[in-house]
Amino acid sequence: MTASAPVSARSSKPLRLYGVAAHLPQAVRQGSLPARDERGFFRHGPSLVSSLTQWGGGDVRPSVVLAADDVEVPGLVSPEGVLLAVQCVPALCDRAYGAWHGQALRDIAAEKLAALLQDTDFAPPGGESARQFQARIGAWAEGADLHGTALFLARPAVVRAMAVHVLGGDSALTQKLDCAPGTLSLFTRQGGDWRLRMMGAPLGGEN
Repeated sequence: MTASAPVSARSSKPLRLYGVAAHLPQAVRQGSLPARDERGFFRHGPSLVSSLTQWGGGDVRPSVVLAADDVEVPGLVSPEGVLLAVQCVPALCDRAYGAWHGQALRDIAAEKLAALLQDTDFAPPGGESARQFQARIGAWAEGADLHGTALFLARPAVVRAMAVHVLGGDSALTQKLDCAPGTLSLFTRQGGDWRLRMMGAPLGGEN
């Protein structure tokens, strides 16, 4: 299963893109939409990249590490102990909920909550619809100048949206995909064609 786009000099470069799903803030796990100032986190800390190299006996050495603005990224080090530069990428943030940021789901009217969860074109006041969020992640995937091996750190919804883009689906497909926090996914691109190689594989010591 692949998603194809017009092949440009940028998208024709071979790419192995690893995505690590962050753990969600406590309030989100207790049934609230994320507050604007809440950030996801990673339990592995600085040893995260070394943990990736040990996954399945593989050797993952990213030349580029990207992180969403809404996740807390510790100082990452390479297996050799070298501090890695992390590039912050606003486009990799979770869906924007506008005026509903921080709202407990139980406090949202039933019909509005159903629209939020089921209507891909519904957007909270000042926020994004599921379709707009999916389009943002897809636009980033096609526009990012990446090649070789790269790693991005983001919330689970972003990893799912990346998988939907790779599979050529729409935002409704997101509800059929599962990506737990603390898991690793792998997307590859060759000649402009994307493939989903792996999704939601638990990292050692995470689950």
